[in-house]
Amino acid sequence: MKPWLKYSIGAQVGLLIGMGLGRFSYTPMVPVLIEVGYLSESEAGYVGALNLGGYVIGAIFSPWLSRRFHEAWLIKFSLFAAIICLIASIFPFGFLWLALWRLAIGVIVAIIMILSIAYATRFAPKHRIALATSMGFMGVGLGIFFSSAVLPTFLAYGIIWGWISSAIIGIFAFCVGCWAWHDAPSLNKSKNGSPIKSTKLSLDGKKLIIVQGLFSIGLIPHSIYWIDFIVRDLKFSIEQGAVQWMLVGVGGIVGTILWGRLADFIGLNISLFLVFAALASSAITPFYFDDFSMIILSSFIFGSQPGSAAIVAARAQQAVGESSMVSLWHYMVLSVGIAQIVGGVFLVELFNRTNSYTFVFLIGGTSMGLAALICATLSKQPPKLEPRH
Repeated sequence: MKPWLKYSIGAQVGLLIGMGLGRFSYTPMVPVLIEVGYLSESEAGYVGALNLGGYVIGAIFSPWLSRRFHEAWLIKFSLFAAIICLIASIFPFGFLWLALWRLAIGVIVAIIMILSIAYATRFAPKHRIALATSMGFMGVGLGIFFSSAVLPTFLAYGIIWGWISSAIIGIFAFCVGCWAWHDAPSLNKSKNGSPIKSTKLSLDGKKLIIVQGLFSIGLIPHSIYWIDFIVRDLKFSIEQGAVQWMLVGVGGIVGTILWGRLADFIGLNISLFLVFAALASSAITPFYFDDFSMIILSSFIFGSQPGSAAIVAARAQQAVGESSMVSLWHYMVLSVGIAQIVGGVFLVELFNRTNSYTFVFLIGGTSMGLAALICATLSKQPPKLEPRH
């Protein structure tokens, strides 16, 4: 198998463990955790917030770690540590115990995200770079699908089976990851083995950092309020809401690959504009067109959002040329984490004060629209960057 395919598969299972199981599998467990008295409502919220806070911490320290350890070894160690976190979560030792391990896996997912996607973009052929990153980000979609379609069945037998099922899938993915990252070269070495000089942050790179922050804010309304809007505002059943969240997972698997194939065919810049315009419409149109087909379309398009992250990552690699994009990707992931925390607090408070889904989703759609406009200003050909001495 070609190395770039192995690294894309490695990124996929890494994001399945870290982002899919480490973040999205927690959401359907929250009602059960509260119902059985394992956590209070406020404690469940704090656990989720600590997971996001860990993501920011991991983004801050990942470049420092990558300079001191071989990146492939660091990814494998992070995968192993993530499995330990999932296994530790099985034991019902209370709020502080669970909060500690959810914080830890938040740190780990940022490290896996930054380094594994950097590998996928660094070694993929230029005409396959968007496909390579899309394959990696498909792990997020697989995690969402698992949390919506499979996990509820295990949770019916008790919360412990939810954690056990996540850990078992994580262990299988860890084995695949060990194969994918075996003998992987350093990101900071060229094909002939010589070190690659880092490059200064380009204007396009700075724009992509802003785009990622706007993208993160744009995801918040669907992530928090989409099913609530369908069930409480539109008066559909909880089962119909669950089907929509499952469709989000399908979008994460199928849509991500479709966006990647499109980007390799028509180019990264125009694909970025199209994907962010589509995400903007998915947030706004359901409130102006009273048609259930728009709800279905919105769920699928929102689910395909890992595809935009994949294309952004591919464009980030273009922005740094032959260098490793770890430094730029670090700032982009940090932008996502900070925007999630700040934007999440603001939008939740806005909803609590107005009780209006429209305002929240309009802000989310506007953020996606602004991201599309910024992507339209990216240079057609990435400039040749001046090496940093």
